[in-house]
Amino acid sequence: MNVNPRPSGALVGLMILFCLLATSSEAQNKPDNTAFNQLDRAVKQLMDSASVPGLSLAWIQNGQLSYTKAYGITRADSTQPVDANTVFEAASLTKPLFAYAVLQLVDEGSLDLDKPLFDYLPYPDVADDERYKKITARLVLSHRSGLPNWRKNRRSSQLSMVRSPGERFGYSGEGFVYLQKVVEKITGKPIHALMEERVLKPLGMLHSGFVWQPSFTANYAQPHNESGEVQQKYKPAQANMAYSLHTTAADYARFIQAIFNATGLKPNTVDQMLSPQSQLPTRFSGSDTLASNSYWGLGIGVEQTPAETYFWHWGDNGTFKCFVMANRRRKDAVIYFANGSNGLDFADEMVRQTVGGQHPAFPFLGINWREQAGKAPKK
Repeated sequence: MNVNPRPSGALVGLMILFCLLATSSEAQNKPDNTAFNQLDRAVKQLMDSASVPGLSLAWIQNGQLSYTKAYGITRADSTQPVDANTVFEAASLTKPLFAYAVLQLVDEGSLDLDKPLFDYLPYPDVADDERYKKITARLVLSHRSGLPNWRKNRRSSQLSMVRSPGERFGYSGEGFVYLQKVVEKITGKPIHALMEERVLKPLGMLHSGFVWQPSFTANYAQPHNESGEVQQKYKPAQANMAYSLHTTAADYARFIQAIFNATGLKPNTVDQMLSPQSQLPTRFSGSDTLASNSYWGLGIGVEQTPAETYFWHWGDNGTFKCFVMANRRRKDAVIYFANGSNGLDFADEMVRQTVGGQHPAFPFLGINWREQAGKAPKK
């Protein structure tokens, strides 16, 4: 008969010590129950007040994914709950992932940040304006390309510049489309395949895609307007590096962790990505006054003071809204996706409940939940 021998006293001691250390490490990576409960109450109240049916949340602390939770339902006229694998539109949160892939090409020497894109690929849509020949990848990623956010007629092949390249910050999805075409030319691959190869698979983003996947069909969030009514769902057949990513909060958290840890990029390239490239105005539109400590880096917003660097981005596809705010030194971040038109209204409260800090990003976007709601949410 085989009998398992008892471990020695020394071995028992080591086992106990290991368990204690593991428990201690786990506890350090998680907020206490009070923080969990407070966040849960706040999220539910904010969603209810803003008529947002469903939301997916991820909270990173000290570089570790400490908390994820799904709230509400996938569509207002159903009972299907949002869960950890429910896919949401990431809208402009697509752009930082594309910037990450572009910077990989820079690290490899395939793309020069400061070489005119025209030298890689002429762009017939804007060929009537010679100024476009000065647009570079750096100017696109820092939103100084001089191109508009979108052309007036989205079906037109004609695109007009709104200012000279490098002049000042001017948010532009069109710039990302041009850079996408250049990357496809350089690599010889369709962009969705390239992004799958370079970003999604290496980072373990298994519930994400830049074109609609059959696997999304069973569990995706439906869009809702300001009144909470279900709208038609956009299912991209072609990838667009300005807005077509579909993902989950937990998947997107893996990308943020990659930035924290310089995974897939050289550390000095991450430094450059999160360094000021262009200074932001105090408001997204209607202001020529520059905001202090508020910039755009390479593909992402940057708030920089002597003590802290935060990086952030927002997403707005109309009926889907999302937001990410991250503290680089502490490796803390919050990411959420909402399937309602009012889902950005409470981004400041979500950050207050998690990452904390004072952020010029919110006045830039015109977000002030307490002012809009008339009172603070109940605890």
